[in-house]
Amino acid sequence: MKFSNTDKGFSLIEVAIAVVVISIIASFALKGRELINSTKLKSVAHQVNAFKVAIQGFVDKYGALPGDFSVAREMINNSLQNGSGNGVIASEEDAKRFWQHLVAADSLNLELVNGYPLSKVGGHYTVSSNIPDRSGTWIILCSGATNNENFTGILTPEEAYLIDKDNDNGNPLTGEIQAIKSSTAKEECFIDSRYNFKNKNKDCVLLFKIW
Repeated sequence: MKFSNTDKGFSLIEVAIAVVVISIIASFALKGRELINSTKLKSVAHQVNAFKVAIQGFVDKYGALPGDFSVAREMINNSLQNGSGNGVIASEEDAKRFWQHLVAADSLNLELVNGYPLSKVGGHYTVSSNIPDRSGTWIILCSGATNNENFTGILTPEEAYLIDKDNDNGNPLTGEIQAIKSSTAKEECFIDSRYNFKNKNKDCVLLFKIW
């Protein structure tokens, strides 16, 4: 059987061009994913800043921390539960009441899912005054909490560092943004005062100080 010259396969030049084109497309796709991830990480600071403004407005108006406000039912909405007035957010019940008070007082316009506002990077935000070895009250970015003390992480150490560095000092142990190890962590989120970039797992929980 004879074959014509038109039955030839791809030439080496054609194959090389195809490989280059595929590489360029893959590179753009990777850059696109990195850009999307960077945008999501930046959204965390925007959300937390909005929370802080709303919280400060609530405190200025009512003289109490949302969730802890002891006369919220009487002064904001009859459907609310009153807080204990002890100045801390200790339990899951306190944390959910915190967001309910903010929303009911028109301090914050957002949807609560299972009692919490969702994060654009996944998981949700809760609040706690019971962070071991950390004083004050903190907004916590996590995916779950069993007792408002042990939190499951949704960020890698590098992601946590980028948020911390861009908005605070990049140190997981000091400043207005800090980090703790996920309750389900496989490795350390940070070692001494540095984020553990070797760890690629989502083992970090970020804290944002509000009080």
